[in-house]
Amino acid sequence: MITTSTAAIIALILLPLIVLLYITESTQQRQTRQATRLSRHYGLSQRQIAQKLGISQSTVSRRLAHAF
Repeated sequence: MITTSTAAIIALILLPLIVLLYITESTQQRQTRQATRLSRHYGLSQRQIAQKLGISQSTVSRRLAHAF
């Protein structure tokens, strides 16, 4: 059985990791949505999208490949 203090220690260790994963995932999802919107709705090239979002063109390429 896990004691309250053990559970608290585990929570203190895991919580920052969970938050980091959430932030990373949220950023990736947001970039994917933005890249898709800029490509489909506004007809921007991957280079233009990369400049607009402040990310590399290869990242844009990966995000669009993931979206489609």
